[in-house]
Amino acid sequence: MRVKKLRAAFSIIETILAIGVMGIATSATMAGLLKMNNNAALSRVRTGASTAAQNQIDYLLSIQPYNPQRNQVPPELATGTLLTGSAANPTIPIYIDPATNTSLVKAYMSTEVTDMNQTVNGINTNLRRINVKIFYTFRGQTYITTMSTLRASDI
Repeated sequence: MRVKKLRAAFSIIETILAIGVMGIATSATMAGLLKMNNNAALSRVRTGASTAAQNQIDYLLSIQPYNPQRNQVPPELATGTLLTGSAANPTIPIYIDPATNTSLVKAYMSTEVTDMNQTVNGINTNLRRINVKIFYTFRGQTYITTMSTLRASDI
């Protein structure tokens, strides 16, 4: 009867192997969850940067009046590059922590307006190309989000 009881129990080696396999599986699961969490945080920050770039483009597309034939060109649509903030002093909030309502990630923006005048059938198109770049640093790595659009005369 004692022999049956000894064979029915697990040996110490089997128990150690089972604990080792469970440990490896747990550590692999934790590494995968940490990677997924990092990707989700990066996605939130990228969405914030895209929103900031889109807001700038929407603003520049809505400025009125833009009519170069009558010398009505808003200062924001003058050709050149405008920087909002800098790498040393980012001023645009990209991600705000919902719990504390503080900006955790800030960026700076470059808005470049170029003149793309073309004549079509003798008519000047008065096009402006707007290129918006958002520069931000997240967890030690620098990222850039870029969006572009064209702005035509209001008439």
